[in-house]
Amino acid sequence: MAFPDRRTADVLLTILFFAVVCAGIYSARRIFLIFVLAVFFAYLIDPVVKFLQRHSLFFRNLRGPAVVEVYLAFVVVIALLGYAFAPGVARNTAKALDEVPVLLDGLSTGNIAAQLRGQYGWTEEQEFRFRAFLARHKEDIQDLVRVVDHYLSNAAQVLGWLLLIPVLAIFFLPDGERIADVLIQISFPADRRPGIRAVANELHIMLTKFIRAQVLLCALSFVFYAAAMFLLRFPHPVALAVTGGLLEFIPAFG
Repeated sequence: MAFPDRRTADVLLTILFFAVVCAGIYSARRIFLIFVLAVFFAYLIDPVVKFLQRHSLFFRNLRGPAVVEVYLAFVVVIALLGYAFAPGVARNTAKALDEVPVLLDGLSTGNIAAQLRGQYGWTEEQEFRFRAFLARHKEDIQDLVRVVDHYLSNAAQVLGWLLLIPVLAIFFLPDGERIADVLIQISFPADRRPGIRAVANELHIMLTKFIRAQVLLCALSFVFYAAAMFLLRFPHPVALAVTGGLLEFIPAFG
């Protein structure tokens, strides 16, 4: 029997094919992540699009104009919020960015323990215990410093990636069903298409309910964080509460 035989060759080629596909997906992981986030964003604003599609004063029962109306409304709302809150947000953001390196340096050196002792009236024992804790996790803190420095230095690039999300979502909102149907026709034979369409419909319903639950969770998290931080007199409670609410989406991609 020749080596390798036909079955062994098929197995090796299949493994090699999946390895190449996985390597390609890993290499393009950022692009795939942007597409996934765009799909989630499309599901997020799809209820608003459907509402305008049914109740629009100018283009009723037309999905494309409803999508344009939603985006125009978002632009107007963002412009109004920016006009009202941009100066304060810019000042607070600049102040926070200036404080981050000092905070991280204090964590890595342990000097923040003395600052907290003077600010909150800690005892010498509490300061010593916190210094010991920082010393045990010094390597982790230094890794955190490098990660934060990396993301701060690439903030413009990250912002550019984030701006692609609503742009890509424009293509999914009016033609999402057509895109899914074309992908099913290309990828599967005719006898399997009805079953795949049924699975796709179930996935669509599941994602719709998931996004609805995530929005509710983000809203509840924002209320909890804001109330807790106002009671504890944290600085910048609204900004931190908004950040905490938005970051509730992160476990979905973890």
